[in-house]
Amino acid sequence: MILCDEFNLIYVIINIIKSINSIIFLKMKTIISTVFLALLCISMQAQAPVGLKLNLEKGKVYTVKNTSKQAIQQTANGQQFAIDVISNMVTSYQVLSQENDVMNIEFKFDTIATKISSPMFNKETNSAKAGSTDPLEMIMHKMSTYKITAKISTAGKFIDFVNYGKYKDNVLFILDSIPATKRDQAKTQADGVLKESAVRSFIEPLFSYLPETTVKIGDNWETSFFMVSSAVSLMAQNSYTLKGLENSTATVTGKTEIESLPSSDPNAQMTQELKGTMTSEGTIDISTGLMLKNTSKGHIEGTTTMKNNGNEMKMPVVVDSQSEAIMLK
Repeated sequence: MILCDEFNLIYVIINIIKSINSIIFLKMKTIISTVFLALLCISMQAQAPVGLKLNLEKGKVYTVKNTSKQAIQQTANGQQFAIDVISNMVTSYQVLSQENDVMNIEFKFDTIATKISSPMFNKETNSAKAGSTDPLEMIMHKMSTYKITAKISTAGKFIDFVNYGKYKDNVLFILDSIPATKRDQAKTQADGVLKESAVRSFIEPLFSYLPETTVKIGDNWETSFFMVSSAVSLMAQNSYTLKGLENSTATVTGKTEIESLPSSDPNAQMTQELKGTMTSEGTIDISTGLMLKNTSKGHIEGTTTMKNNGNEMKMPVVVDSQSEAIMLK
């Protein structure tokens, strides 16, 4: 009888163990299935193409802030000196109308601020200074007061300005308020910052990261644009890669090859020959196509050439830069 009871007990324990093993097996099977499905979803997500294009709400104001720091090493007459430049620019824009894949977008340069620090001089300019008597600040203030409209495709391509002539004329009215002794210099500065290609340089890079077709993880695409100032014109050749998708955002990395263009002004007193690269990483909101945050680092080297009364001086220059762009709203 005791043996029978022991046998029954052992039988019960064996069945309990079997039941436990069955439960463990079912749970493992469920876990394995879940992991498999998760991996399958990730794989399918990696292969599924995504459309990264501008899908902006008409009348809604979007604002982006760009901050950059440049450490410049300039050599003149065998002596090296450092120049530090900090720039802040806040740009707001809204869609006025859209026809098919082309939008009329109204831009406003809310803040254009620069701080230059060097052994030779220090200078700060800020478009927010309404009562400034500095000619450049007066011009910048007017640039931030008026709005300019451009045609932009949903693929982020700049097409043309709508009211460039009117915008330029409105800003140039400020020259009448500048003392006659400073007016010629102010006009030269205004011509530099207000030429059409320079104003376009404020806008075109805002959306230059978008591909023209749908992409999937691992895909590459290229874009390009010009960066124009009164002193130099640069060509930027961009190569982007879609690195990942998470929730409603896309992670994109980029590499930009930068090279200066030959000056078209034979009388230019200063020209620059520059070449370098930039790397970047950003997060795109898939629903709107807007870059939520982007950080970049760059290194450029070259030569600055100064001409004066037939004399020419060449000065090596090295520029290391960091920048960050953040969508504020």
